Amino acid sequence: MNQPAARQQAAVLVPARRGVAATRTSDTQPRKATTLTRSNPTTGRGPGSEAASRSEAASGYEAGAFGHQRTGEQGRLRALQDLWDPFTEQYLGQAGVPATARCLEVGAGAGSVARMLARICPSGDVTATDIDTRFFADLATEERITVLSHDVTRDGFPTGSFDVIHARMVLCHLADPAQALAAMAEWLRPGGLLLAEDLDLGPADASPHPVMRQGLLVAERTLGASQGSDLRLGRRLQALVTGAGFVLGGMAVQPVMIGAGGPADEFWRLSFAQLRDHQARNGSPLADELDAALSLIDRPDFTDLGMHAVSVWGRKPVQPTG
Repeated sequence: MNQPAARQQAAVLVPARRGVAATRTSDTQPRKATTLTRSNPTTGRGPGSEAASRSEAASGYEAGAFGHQRTGEQGRLRALQDLWDPFTEQYLGQAGVPATARCLEVGAGAGSVARMLARICPSGDVTATDIDTRFFADLATEERITVLSHDVTRDGFPTGSFDVIHARMVLCHLADPAQALAAMAEWLRPGGLLLAEDLDLGPADASPHPVMRQGLLVAERTLGASQGSDLRLGRRLQALVTGAGFVLGGMAVQPVMIGAGGPADEFWRLSFAQLRDHQARNGSPLADELDAALSLIDRPDFTDLGMHAVSVWGRKPVQPTG
């Protein structure tokens, strides 16, 4: 039996106290936010085009080297969370997250941070979102977690829906990260916490290893061309967060090595392999340069600084500024 549209919409947008999977349909779309766009190098279409449907808006990322359908992407995302989760949990602790918080995880990836937030907030709840939820759909069976198919560049939530919002390695893939942050500010209640985390590939420029330096720069160009990614966004993340009106709480930068062992090496292996395969599918000679960089990772005489992991947190002002 169909529910009235207003009740269907509320079921999608209001985080539930029990695990539930929510997907968008033409009758149950979340409330529209400010129109945002994910860059699409294939079509080049901007906002306002009726032809740029929601599925097409996601296609710029999904058609790229790190699209969810790519072989190995789930493993790559799990390696990323093994690498970055300790940083994320540390900074959530420093920022202070109440046990009753209503949390939003934007771009939930393989789902580890959604689980983390549910553990940190035993009397709260978590809404875990992504344009493709296949790698964390099982979270829908867990208490206090809602799984939602949601495109941060197109879909919204009611003002003040959340106490905490976390977004990791999301903003670097968006055509307009400033607008996405403005939308997140609207979704937070006054005093609510944002933790945004992203990478800065700047260390690649100074690598003393020509093969790895070239491999990292080819990786940067590949993701920029295939899905519009900015792998140096972390360098300006603090300015983006404060520019969206958040009161800065803190910033931390962690070096991420290549060739030093541990989860970082697995992340680099899988990332280079997917980028190489993407270039090979397109018949590009750049595949060989990525393969050469990949071959260095397990050499016992090789280590390098690959990137910086940047974390910035801040709070929505209790009183409007300006």
